[in-house]
Amino acid sequence: MTHLENKTPAAKKRHAGLFKFKRRSLSTELAISLVTVVVLVVGAILFLLYNRQSDLWYRQLQTKADEYAVNLSETLAVPMWDFDDEQIQRIGEGYTRNNIVTTLIIQDGDGTILYQYQLDTGTHQIRREQPIKHGGKPIGQIRLALSLDTYHSDQIWLRNIAIVVLVVCFVVITTATGILLRVLMRKPMALLYQGMDRVARGDYDYRFDEVHHEEMINIARRFSSMADRIRKREQSLQKEVRDRKQAEQKSRESEARTKAILDAIPDVIFQFDHEGRFLDVRGEAEELHTPAEKIVGYRIDRVMPSEISHVFHRQLKAAFDIRCVKVFEYQLSFNNGIRHYECRLVAVSDQLAIGIVRDITRQVSAAEENRRLIDQLQRAQKMEALGMLAGGVAHDLNNILSGLVSYPELILMDLPPKSPLKKPIRTIQRSGERAANIVQDLLTLARRGVSVAEIVNLNQIIQDYLKSPEYKALRDHYPGIDLQLNIVDDLLDISGSPIHLTKTVMNLVSNAAEASVDQGIIRIKTENRYIDTPIKGYEDIQEGDYVVLTVADNGIGISDEDINRIFEPFYTKKVMGRSGTGLGMAVVWGTVKDHNGAIDVSSTPQQGTTVTILLPATTACRIQSSDPETIDDLMGDGQRILVIDDIQEQRQIATDMLTRLGYQVESVESGEAAVGHVRRQSVDLLLLDMIMEPGIDGLETYRRIIDFCPGQRAVITSGFSESERVQETRRLGAGAYVKKPYRFETLAKAVKSVLEDI
Repeated sequence: MTHLENKTPAAKKRHAGLFKFKRRSLSTELAISLVTVVVLVVGAILFLLYNRQSDLWYRQLQTKADEYAVNLSETLAVPMWDFDDEQIQRIGEGYTRNNIVTTLIIQDGDGTILYQYQLDTGTHQIRREQPIKHGGKPIGQIRLALSLDTYHSDQIWLRNIAIVVLVVCFVVITTATGILLRVLMRKPMALLYQGMDRVARGDYDYRFDEVHHEEMINIARRFSSMADRIRKREQSLQKEVRDRKQAEQKSRESEARTKAILDAIPDVIFQFDHEGRFLDVRGEAEELHTPAEKIVGYRIDRVMPSEISHVFHRQLKAAFDIRCVKVFEYQLSFNNGIRHYECRLVAVSDQLAIGIVRDITRQVSAAEENRRLIDQLQRAQKMEALGMLAGGVAHDLNNILSGLVSYPELILMDLPPKSPLKKPIRTIQRSGERAANIVQDLLTLARRGVSVAEIVNLNQIIQDYLKSPEYKALRDHYPGIDLQLNIVDDLLDISGSPIHLTKTVMNLVSNAAEASVDQGIIRIKTENRYIDTPIKGYEDIQEGDYVVLTVADNGIGISDEDINRIFEPFYTKKVMGRSGTGLGMAVVWGTVKDHNGAIDVSSTPQQGTTVTILLPATTACRIQSSDPETIDDLMGDGQRILVIDDIQEQRQIATDMLTRLGYQVESVESGEAAVGHVRRQSVDLLLLDMIMEPGIDGLETYRRIIDFCPGQRAVITSGFSESERVQETRRLGAGAYVKKPYRFETLAKAVKSVLEDI
């Protein structure tokens, strides 16, 4: 009896199991190992996907909570500021209709609850608190909570899906691996036995290349009988193996190089057949207008929009016909805007063409921005050059016009009340004043015309204009025009020149009336606007508070070729001399620039034009105007005044006016003469012209005088405008600034104010 036979049945069973375990199948071990690895990898991937998706859902819910809080805060700012409880209630109820909102509490600045909505959903909530601000100041607070129930249910669903996928993968992989390994092991064994038999029969050309399992120990026994013969062929076999490896290495390197080149190209690459059908596509998904799986196998007209497909077909046909590179551009619309592309098509055979498409949106945008900036620069340079020319002409004209404006005023004071000369002299005076106003327009065009900056309200400027004789004359000339006024009551103040702003309003309304047809409508609107991000348009607008003036009409409009020239001086479609001087919009442009504002014009032919002006708002307080003074209040007490001007007529006009006001007046023709005069004899006041040629100008004259006569009082005059040298003179101690041509009351007030300023 053997040792096994002496054992009990239980021992025999254990021995049989142990023996069976020792003789376990190689395919079984491989299957178990492979299944374990694959299941672990799939499980890890599913776990990572579960965590990532859960985090994504949670972050999305947090983002939604932030957006709800911010949007609700901005929506409630105006109702809370206006104490509109009904609107607050409607807004709260509108938000709480969303199932994920569990808590919404709206409080005012004192903590009083204006609206409250709460659901008891446990502690699993996302809570947010957001202040409500108006004008930068907190006026209330929002407390908001979103439920996480939907998030948890989605997590449970995702977890269950992951478990099901893992189980299915395990079952499928286990079954498939077991079957495949058994089939794969059976085939190598059969090949091995068959090959050994062929070698044994003398088929020495047979190779065991398809068999790779080292566990097959019978190979060694069968192979030993062939060792001598194989050894004789070792060298030839080694050479063959080396040649094959080199060829495979070169092939792999070529494929890798080609793949690296294609991957490095930042473009989309298409392959087309002769009929325009997509054969292949390579590129990033976000660069494709249509997903890749919906492109390959389809014709161009099934994939691209019709207007683009026509271009592709035409260029593709030309590429096949003439066998040269065809380059063209096109654009596609996406959710985030329009993107521009450049396509290069080349036919590589009679049935194959390659297209390389590159996104050139950035280049196109950069080119457009560059053109916009160049146009803006050229516009500014043109206006600056014209402004310099206009400013120089205005300086000379102001000196010439002094006789037409100042002398008639003196003559009228001497004439008897019923003198027949009064009417023609007043006509001469009004003509001179109109000419002086045109000169003032030239100075505004030169962007040197704003010499007085006051705190004003644009609504008042508009109201004053609508009561003016100029507006009455306009209404008489255009009786069919309907003017619609829409101005806000709380319009912010601005710092500027009332005269220039009035002329701006007058020019815009006048242009709108002239452009309107019978029964036309002119709309004037003012509003406050805060620009929170810089805007690029006809003019760049920086961040800040602005007062906005809009003048719109429903008239004939402006053509595209004319709209870019409307601010050029003397450019007009009207009849020169009958409808204006051609300076209206140029003056508007200069005034806006002097006030550090921006202007934009939009127009559609036969539909109307809208002009929008933005002027920076100010928080400074307005100065209350004082009662008007009479001529008797402005008379002097015999103070000595020295008039300094290089033009004899200007000296004579100033001397006559000041003498009539009761002052002792002397005059000199240059700055050097003025310095010598003050050295010999002191004076109470200098009436100092800023521009004197040849010789030193007004600034240098005043510097030399205050070196030996500190505190010398002076009134500055000029036919140009308030320049940097004028401002520097005033910083040194000079007083008022008077612009030529002289007006009796203006000169009297300036001299009186400087003499009384102690």
